[in-house]
Amino acid sequence: MAKEGIFAVRRAKRRNMERVTLACGGNAVNSYEDLDESDLGWADKVWEESLGDDKYTFIEGVKNPKSCTILIKGPADYTIAIIKDAIRDGLRAVKNVYDDEGVLPGAGAFEIACHNHLMEFSKTVKGKPRLGLEKFAESLLIIPKTLAQNSGFDR
Repeated sequence: MAKEGIFAVRRAKRRNMERVTLACGGNAVNSYEDLDESDLGWADKVWEESLGDDKYTFIEGVKNPKSCTILIKGPADYTIAIIKDAIRDGLRAVKNVYDDEGVLPGAGAFEIACHNHLMEFSKTVKGKPRLGLEKFAESLLIIPKTLAQNSGFDR
């Protein structure tokens, strides 16, 4: 099979084999004798790489990409757990947007919009009430500034 450019895997876990067939097409076959041309899948590039003590098989350029694996590496189990939780949260947020077909503004979006509206409205107001509106509008920006600062952005 290798001479013909066909990549085969021996003793693969069932879960991993199901993922490969989802991504590349084809069918999982238990013996060489049962193999037929219709059982073959497709990928542009397949290679095996050792990372630490484990060997990983990487598959790229599949025709029907419905499955993927994210390899997380870190210096300690605690770091890996934090990264894993962050990835899970991000993917869940993307899935919810896709499922709900909509996005609710957050992260200070309301406060910024309210600030802009109040600043425009304050141009029509005269005297001391105008100062009050402007100061209140500026105070609304504390929330998005704090969120940005906590995220590592400069003000």
